[in-house]
Amino acid sequence: MEKDDIKLLITDFVDLLLPELTPYEASLYLYLVRNSILRNGSQKIRIGKRTMAQGYGAGSRGAKTNYAHMTKIVSCLEEKGCISIGDTTRDGTEYIVKFPRDIPTVIEKLATVQLAEKEDDYFTDPAKRKVIFERDKWICQYCGEEVTKDNATLDHYVPQSKGGKHTKENLRTCCLVCNGIKSGKIYEEAAPYILKNIQERRKRKNGKHKK
Repeated sequence: MEKDDIKLLITDFVDLLLPELTPYEASLYLYLVRNSILRNGSQKIRIGKRTMAQGYGAGSRGAKTNYAHMTKIVSCLEEKGCISIGDTTRDGTEYIVKFPRDIPTVIEKLATVQLAEKEDDYFTDPAKRKVIFERDKWICQYCGEEVTKDNATLDHYVPQSKGGKHTKENLRTCCLVCNGIKSGKIYEEAAPYILKNIQERRKRKNGKHKK
């Protein structure tokens, strides 16, 4: 497996699958992943339950996991869709170890997250962008100038590069000038430059009025 694939597997396991498993189930799942996917890139492993029990380690009280308990844990992992059980031979039973993203509970969680992200996207949806403009009364939230449909834009208060989302709470109506100044910066970093630009614009306007 490539490093990025391993990183994704571990991240999905910790963030999405681990909360759905008991400590015993999580330990056995990791044991099977280690001896199948991570060992040779195959999801299949043929192994006996006694061999698994020996490699699995001790339980919470320090005792080795017995055959009956191992059978119960295997059954629970199968019920949760973490593994599929194949035929049994002298060499043991064949198990197909599922990637976290192929397990039902993880699939449901990912679908929920993706739906929430889509519903909260006020940056790319034209109708939702308009909601932000109207909320801010078509006024740049940094310099206070009025904007129009021709020069209005949306700024991520927390920049996308720093994890900022397309949510209503993180978007601000912004003029093109302030947006260009703040680009990629947090507000505290951009504030001095925005203030300086506001002062320069006011000087130019006052100069024109005096003439």
